[in-house]
Amino acid sequence: MENANLAINIFDQDTFSFRIETCIHPEPSNHTVLQTQAFESFAASILSSGVEGLIKEYTEALLPFVPLIFLDVVCNDKTRVILNDGRPGDYIHANYLKGSKPLYILTQGPLKDSQMDMWRMVIQEGVAAICMLCELVEHGRPKCEPYFPDAEGQSITFGEITVTCTEYTLPDVHTQLKALTVVDKKTGKTHKLNHYKIVTWPDKTIPLSNLSVLRTHRILRKMNGPVVVHCSAGVGRTGTFAAIEVGVQCLLNGKTFRPVDLVKAVRHCRLHSVQMDTQYLMLVEAILDTGVAFKYIEDSKLLDAIETYKKQTADYVEAHPPPIDMVKTPVKKEKETEETPAPPLIQPQSPAPTNTIYPLLSNPIGPPPGNPPSPSPAPTPMSPIVPVKVQAPPAARSPNPVLVQYPVPADPQLQPPVQPQPMPQNVPKIYIAPSPLPQLSPAGPQGAQQPTGQSVHMSVIGLPQPPSSNPGNNSQYL
Repeated sequence: MENANLAINIFDQDTFSFRIETCIHPEPSNHTVLQTQAFESFAASILSSGVEGLIKEYTEALLPFVPLIFLDVVCNDKTRVILNDGRPGDYIHANYLKGSKPLYILTQGPLKDSQMDMWRMVIQEGVAAICMLCELVEHGRPKCEPYFPDAEGQSITFGEITVTCTEYTLPDVHTQLKALTVVDKKTGKTHKLNHYKIVTWPDKTIPLSNLSVLRTHRILRKMNGPVVVHCSAGVGRTGTFAAIEVGVQCLLNGKTFRPVDLVKAVRHCRLHSVQMDTQYLMLVEAILDTGVAFKYIEDSKLLDAIETYKKQTADYVEAHPPPIDMVKTPVKKEKETEETPAPPLIQPQSPAPTNTIYPLLSNPIGPPPGNPPSPSPAPTPMSPIVPVKVQAPPAARSPNPVLVQYPVPADPQLQPPVQPQPMPQNVPKIYIAPSPLPQLSPAGPQGAQQPTGQSVHMSVIGLPQPPSSNPGNNSQYL
């Protein structure tokens, strides 16, 4: 009965809608007692189960779980987006996450015959932003058709709908941002929206940085309109991304829940959401990260236990890399006729997943969207940020990038990231370890630094670690 009440507390199975009263923006101060209790209760419940308990829960309760509504249909009619703009065909493989705030629409990456349908949906629903979690090609396999223009000033047309990129920037090493304008010649409608693309989240596993996901959530939370989220199939990475925000909003609204009930509720709207056990661990960790970063969780015992949980999660991810069939390269035919030449090989645009990639709280690291720039002097502590304008598509990334580390500046909104320093390629082993990170004292950037808090970071055996410029657990990094 208790489990049923927990599920009912956050989701109405009759209306297929989440019970979230309002969209709340987390802040490091002005907490309500109910919010603090919700985050602390969630953390205590998770930490009492541990990684082993969560994996058992996923294997026994979620792996075989299919909502009854999906026994006969693949795309739930009760949450399906229905196209009704007067054009032929009303179907698109997309579902509302009803009751979520902001309102999420989860969909698959557009295929050749559904590129125009994506833009029909965008115009019809007044979509404020699209969040893309995959590359067009991953491990030599196409994952999504190019439904948007590559560079600033370019346009792409689908029937009577034209999409133009008016601006292209790189907010950080994990994210690409495009401002798009959509014009429907048939109706005369013009619609503007943003397109966010997280480029460091390989398929069937977890992102390089929890912070890149939480920062994106913080931006999308302020959007005035629905948000479309997609990867390739639109269930693994997509469901995980959305479940994180739904879970955070439930806690901010004072509603406690079990992660298993959260995922089941999301699956009632979008089948197979949260596809891997590692993604299940990651969504829990990201919710905990939010509670720590915004100081809803400050109990020292809980903070220590969270660090232990993060270490255990990292160990589990290392021991459970993506399935082998996800990284196989298609075999090229031995003989090609002159009359029908083979098509050019498409290089994967995202780094190949490895077992040395982990979600981090205060020190997101990973390969940049393009080739690593040459080293340059670090910026002054309070230098204003100047977004990187991109006039042309970034160069294709190497499938085997050099490991690089990116210290996070004092405030991503005030200064650009420090230029990366490549590490030697012949590193024999990488492991995760907790260590204290310095935090600037109230005296300001020039004052003495006092170590405070702990966070998980990358350490390399046999190599000295450069001092981190990150304060620990602070909401300004989001």
